[in-house]
Amino acid sequence: MPIGVSTWRVISYAWKNFFRNTWMALTTVFVLTLSLLSVNVLVGVNALLEKALVTLENKVDISVYFKAETPDAVLQQSQFFMAGLPQVRETSLLSKDEALEDFKKRHENDPKILEALAELDENPLGATLVIKAKRTEDYAFLLEALKNPQFDFAIESKTYDDHADAIARVREIGESARFFGAILIAIFAAFSVLIVYNAIRVAIYTQREEIGIMRLVGASGSFVRIPFVLEGLFIALLALLLTAGIIVAAIYFLEPRLVSFFDGVDPGLRIYFMQNAWKLAAMEGGSLGALVALSSWAAVGKYLKR
Repeated sequence: MPIGVSTWRVISYAWKNFFRNTWMALTTVFVLTLSLLSVNVLVGVNALLEKALVTLENKVDISVYFKAETPDAVLQQSQFFMAGLPQVRETSLLSKDEALEDFKKRHENDPKILEALAELDENPLGATLVIKAKRTEDYAFLLEALKNPQFDFAIESKTYDDHADAIARVREIGESARFFGAILIAIFAAFSVLIVYNAIRVAIYTQREEIGIMRLVGASGSFVRIPFVLEGLFIALLALLLTAGIIVAAIYFLEPRLVSFFDGVDPGLRIYFMQNAWKLAAMEGGSLGALVALSSWAAVGKYLKR
């Protein structure tokens, strides 16, 4: 028999198997979709937690307030020294006038402070040096570094916006989510194997007479097996497409509602899935395809051994 004809018959037989057991196939698609959704929910939660960590870490900084009469040379020296430390990610120096404008913006809803400020003849504020570290653990070292005698005498005060507790909490949530997510994925994977295995067994049972005739006329074990494996792969493909549709709809529904939790910043969920779409599809599709193919092959193999 020509290879093309044989291949077409195998594919045609697989489609017939799928439509003969529609309800069982749809049930299997539903379970596989839940398995894939559990994986993608975990991926999405991890992406959001990483974004939350970056957002929190970007808020952490040290603000150094210099005395109003501090010479520019001392200000420049302090910035140059701190920027040269390997623990520092970036520094920005606000002049007296810039510091005043920033102060007014931060207290624009407090008329009493603005009125008191307007009564002054001159700018009472000095320059401000804002320092951001590469890691949150580095801030303790940077606070010590600010005690440098070359400019410590000119520092009026300094504040350290510490979000360490919130960052630690987000990391704990991430670890817990990954742990329980892994358990959930393992449970769904086990159910998927059982469902696929039993779905193929049901398909074999409903077509046992046809399989018997095929074996009597000399059909090989592979020729009997492959249509059922293809049926399982058809089911897996439908589950992948359904999952992709649900994920896209969920992202477009949830992302605008998550902006408020990130202080108006884009949570980046849509961008993350777009950038990793092919990678996720290959990993999840390959894993699911292998799982379904092996389950189907094993189910048919057990029948053929009788």
